[in-house]
Amino acid sequence: VCAAIAMTKAAGIPDDIIVQQVKKFKAVEHRIEYVATKNDVWYYNDSKGTNPDAAIKGIQAMNRPTLLIGGGYDKQSTYEEWIQAFDGKVRFLVLIGDTKEKIAKAARNVGFNDIIMADNLKEAVQICHDKANAGDAVLLSPACASWDQFKSYEQRGELFKEYVRAL
Repeated sequence: VCAAIAMTKAAGIPDDIIVQQVKKFKAVEHRIEYVATKNDVWYYNDSKGTNPDAAIKGIQAMNRPTLLIGGGYDKQSTYEEWIQAFDGKVRFLVLIGDTKEKIAKAARNVGFNDIIMADNLKEAVQICHDKANAGDAVLLSPACASWDQFKSYEQRGELFKEYVRAL
């Protein structure tokens, strides 16, 4: 967005037009997509974060304390680098899916112990809602594929949005 604004300013587009268009901009679904704010907690859907490298981008985008929902189908990834990228931002890691034990072990191996296990995505959203403080973010950026519990990352993301909106 910043690059687009700089380019439009360089092209001589008036500021009021730039502001008007930025307000109309809608992010791509499932890619660090803003979902809602509930009780001063921001919810983001990054269901497209289907591997550790992609999920690192989701964490890097957070600018507030974050409760992170991770886990899913095991594509034989390693998770230490992803967990190290938390960089003090992640308050709780809420894990679901086939990889939850594997990720929890990797997290403990690198010194991250604020881990909560959930049986499914709906429960994970509720746990985050219950644990979040005003000003926090809740991020679904699972670092895993969705095939253990869902047809696709899109379905996982749509259900996340549904669960958040129902809070």
